Amino acid sequence: MGSSDPEKAKKRMLRQIGKNLKKQRVKFYNSRNNTVLPRLARYFYEFYKVLGPAQNLIRRAETSGSLQLLIIETSLTEDQFQVKEKLSEESIRSRLQKSADQDIIFEEVRNYIKEFFLEFDTSRVDEIDAKYNSTVLLLDLIHFDYYFLLKKFDSGLPENDFIYKPHFEEMDAEYVADDIKDFLEIIPAINTSADWSDIIDMLNQFRGVEIIPEAGWKKILHLAQQIQKTDIFTMLVQLITKDPFYKPSAKVYKAKIAENYLGKLKTQTEITIQRILQEKHSSKIDELAKFLFGTASIVRLKNYSDKANILFTKLLLGGFSHIASLNYLKAFLLDYLKKDIREFTDLLLIKGKWTSNLVSQQLSETYHKLLKLSDEISEFDSSLDEEQILGRKLKTLLIKTKRDKKAVNQLRLLLKEINDMAKGMLARAASDLIILGKTLKSTLDDYQKPHPELIINWKEIKNYTEKDIKIFIVDIYRKIYNFLQLLKLTK
Repeated sequence: MGSSDPEKAKKRMLRQIGKNLKKQRVKFYNSRNNTVLPRLARYFYEFYKVLGPAQNLIRRAETSGSLQLLIIETSLTEDQFQVKEKLSEESIRSRLQKSADQDIIFEEVRNYIKEFFLEFDTSRVDEIDAKYNSTVLLLDLIHFDYYFLLKKFDSGLPENDFIYKPHFEEMDAEYVADDIKDFLEIIPAINTSADWSDIIDMLNQFRGVEIIPEAGWKKILHLAQQIQKTDIFTMLVQLITKDPFYKPSAKVYKAKIAENYLGKLKTQTEITIQRILQEKHSSKIDELAKFLFGTASIVRLKNYSDKANILFTKLLLGGFSHIASLNYLKAFLLDYLKKDIREFTDLLLIKGKWTSNLVSQQLSETYHKLLKLSDEISEFDSSLDEEQILGRKLKTLLIKTKRDKKAVNQLRLLLKEINDMAKGMLARAASDLIILGKTLKSTLDDYQKPHPELIINWKEIKNYTEKDIKIFIVDIYRKIYNFLQLLKLTK
């Protein structure tokens, strides 16, 4: 019956562990008093003397971005460095200034990325990841809190004073069990037969000083190897905690930094390209707006506006999505349709003798459709006022969203309906302006013919205006063309 008693079996196992520990001839533990001896402290002090000074030179934060970058970039060839330099924003912008064809430059940049990636085969990626994981392991060993552990053996021990001669005393083993467990999370992962000189040299270069002396590191590897081979610390914890089944919970170092680096480099390069494209896009919009209106900032609508969008943005709704385009359209119809274009169409339709009523009728209808559209935009904008039906509906739904989730959905649908109305007006305007532009082109071609075929009294028409007919038509056509480009860019 006694042989099957779990407690007795556990005690037998612990006695055997105690015998095995004694065979190591390392006096760390007094089993009778359950105390740890000064020799254990001196063992840890050997680690502290070698690695303690490095704690102030290398911070844990440096295991993140900067150190990862250092490990990867120290593995790059000279050719790769040159390719990587071509992927920088400064390099891309510099080449764009020297070339008019941005598409060629961006295609070159994307080819450079492919070229850079080809160098990172599986073995290269594994080598980089292994070096990083070994570096993190070394830093974990450096940053183990040796001082906290050693101060338990000598309360007068000053931190980072390696001239002081410690006076370690025997102490209750339970006070250090957790510290030893933490230490055993790191030690099993150390490859004591590996060449660590490359990693230590890299850290020395990283900080500009010697992090770990070569002789001291050899001693650390010898001590780590002793712990791994003999399991003395594992047996020590088993005896202290009275748990013969305890096994160290070793850390796993399997970070993948190479793939992350490549992915980030590709993303950053693409973001740079998109940012440059957006800047050029915005710059072109500003350029066209200034040409047409004398300023890039055009506000002709009161309610269909960015100010109104603030409330929708808070609810993560798209809000009004054609604000710029509709403002530009309203400004164009006011500034040009009702002035220069009206003057010219009146001149041709009233004073001109057309050989085809079809063309003159098309010009008249297109002009009046645009004129009507200008009023329609004003009515549309007014309908969004809080005092009007559509505006009141928006306001009511906005208030309801605070307590009714369905109201958010209803508001989203209403905003879509409003934006579709704006989109429809923009589409009709673009279509009519294209027709108007083509008609102007036809009249210009006709005017320049020796024998006009479309309008037969150009000489008579010239008498009714002080403007040069050709310049007048070209100027209006140019403005319509540029405005259509503006609508295309802001849609």
